[in-house]
Amino acid sequence: MKILRRAFTLIELLVVIAIIAILAAILFPVFTQAKVAALKTVALSNAKQIALATEMYSNDNDDAIIKSYYGFPAAGGTWPTVYFDWRYALDTYLSRSKGLLNDPTNLFKDERWWTRSYQDTAVPANDLYRSGNFAVNGEIIGFANGDLNSPQYTPSGLDSKSAVEDPADTIQLVPSRARWRDLRPRFGSRIQEPASPTSWCTIPKGATVGTCPPAGQGAIHSIGKQCTFVWMDGHAKASAFTQTISTKDKWQSKLTAAERNTILSQLFDEYK
Repeated sequence: MKILRRAFTLIELLVVIAIIAILAAILFPVFTQAKVAALKTVALSNAKQIALATEMYSNDNDDAIIKSYYGFPAAGGTWPTVYFDWRYALDTYLSRSKGLLNDPTNLFKDERWWTRSYQDTAVPANDLYRSGNFAVNGEIIGFANGDLNSPQYTPSGLDSKSAVEDPADTIQLVPSRARWRDLRPRFGSRIQEPASPTSWCTIPKGATVGTCPPAGQGAIHSIGKQCTFVWMDGHAKASAFTQTISTKDKWQSKLTAAERNTILSQLFDEYK
């Protein structure tokens, strides 16, 4: 006796495929969001470790605030043979872990984008690299504690944490997608300093041509309109960029009310 086996019809197969496609369309974005959320958590964790390192640095150096660079002269001074930036100054406090200075959500996170944190003009090939995914608050510290003939950094900034009026509302470090070791709040706006955004571009290791932040994006790195900031009192948290451009927050302390309003009116879309 023959047993008849009923096969799936073409319509039934198409229905099953359609259901699978619908489920995939629903679930894949969820998986992507979960991955991004995990990367943001790592970025915040790294920022908290950097915050702790800055606290230890201040405790060991008479309450001093980290500077964008060390060894730079004031305006008119003699250019030094050796100079280094804040990342090198914090190296021992971060257990010499380059990864802690990285933001895994940043386009420029790979080692080829890392920039020198220690320069010795007598040894041009010295190659001490650290990640450039964070930058110090140029409004508070000035530039290397000297204006270096740059009017936008006059006065030179604060030296001590005790000189900061409101540490809990003063940003010390900001996520960066530029080659600069210090950033200012107006860099989130189309009112840029410098006037040309190509000055933000990072030259990858072994290359001669710089790569810039994507078109329409500022030098301050954000994901989902959130930026991972480190505050002067040693805490770190993700905040909307627009929440920091207010009269309460002090990282834009040298801005006038008119400048602040102009910046808010011309923010890059990613921050709005």
